[in-house]
Amino acid sequence: MHTSFDYDVVVVGGGPGGSSAATTLGRRGRRVLLLERDRFPRFHIGESQLPGLNGILEQLGASGCISAEGFVQKWGASFTSSDARFDQYADFARAAETPTPQTVQVPRDRFDRALLEHSRRCGVDVAEGARADAAEFDPEGVTLRFVSEGGGERSVRVAAVVDASGRSGFLAKRFGRREIDPVLRNVAVHAQFEGVPRRDGRRAGDIQMVTRPDKGWFWFIPISETVMSVGAVVPKAVHDARPRRSPEDGLAAYVAETPAAAELMKSSRPVSPGRFDADYSYLASEHAGDRWLLVGDSGAFLDPIFSTGVLMAMQSGIEAGETLHAGLNSGDLSRRAFAAYERTVRDRYRHFRRFACGFYDPAFRDLFFSRTSRWGIYEAVLSVLAGNWRPSPLNRIRLAAFFVLVALQRRVALAPRVHSEAWTGR
Repeated sequence: MHTSFDYDVVVVGGGPGGSSAATTLGRRGRRVLLLERDRFPRFHIGESQLPGLNGILEQLGASGCISAEGFVQKWGASFTSSDARFDQYADFARAAETPTPQTVQVPRDRFDRALLEHSRRCGVDVAEGARADAAEFDPEGVTLRFVSEGGGERSVRVAAVVDASGRSGFLAKRFGRREIDPVLRNVAVHAQFEGVPRRDGRRAGDIQMVTRPDKGWFWFIPISETVMSVGAVVPKAVHDARPRRSPEDGLAAYVAETPAAAELMKSSRPVSPGRFDADYSYLASEHAGDRWLLVGDSGAFLDPIFSTGVLMAMQSGIEAGETLHAGLNSGDLSRRAFAAYERTVRDRYRHFRRFACGFYDPAFRDLFFSRTSRWGIYEAVLSVLAGNWRPSPLNRIRLAAFFVLVALQRRVALAPRVHSEAWTGR
């Protein structure tokens, strides 16, 4: 195939998913063009990572370049009730099947740039400031046109295309539809601040989550020695019922009505503009077709409650790269050849979605924070929150048992109904 194409694969989008796909192919000797419409560094949300990222970085040969950045270390997560009377800590060191429990909090501009530069070192041709314009598919290949920053147009002939363009969905919107999750209908308003206190010692870099009685919550993520990413996630129906405000004013209002969050923010000062995101939990109806694959946010994104976004994007990038490498070897780049890839992406999304939805179920949280170690159920659940999307058969049984207990908790108080009472006003 090398003689008939300008490149084997073009990757549209240089975020973690796109760079992971490109690096995977580049390390296997494939000729790859990566088109990124922005110039890095650039802002992106999704700063808090999971221990499951460590294995992904090893697969990409990127552990060293990420370690060299000196990002804030993260060992777990704290969950605090809105009035600060209830506080629990989830320590990843207790998670089952989690060999390396420490992960990182990252300013995404630096993290994404480090991964993109790693792609360059792996032989990928990276074009920043290059916007994919159109892709014409035919039985023999794909002609992709793109526009550079100066307005110059160019076309390349490739065997296949990876759409890692995020929410813009370069191919995702052309070949399918985006199915908004009916349960996870939330919005987020967020900004960066200095002057926000953090925990002492080993927990200084951990994420802290503060709940709200309306089933919303806040994140507090230390992304440097001084800067904290702060965001409020609230049900869309709650947000839409409020007066229209700027992101800055909206975030301030949500903080003011939540005592635990207000206490953390009382000496803070903003160091970035506020931003707003909505309808961000979705799954594409199609993840693959003849000569194309979706990767990362282009195909799926899940509520940020357990910080799965970057992990899911990068894992799908690796799998897409491996799938395309095999297809280039066999000469089969059809949708049928990509069926296993699509199935895996969907299964992983559903696996994490069950726990994301669970967080908004008071019975789930009542049980999770009862912290029982009986039968290893808590440790199995914690492993999923650490990014384990392929639990062992034994831990699958433990996870199934946990959800049976959640169903019982809705009827009978197996654990104190701390969250149930908070969310029903009792």
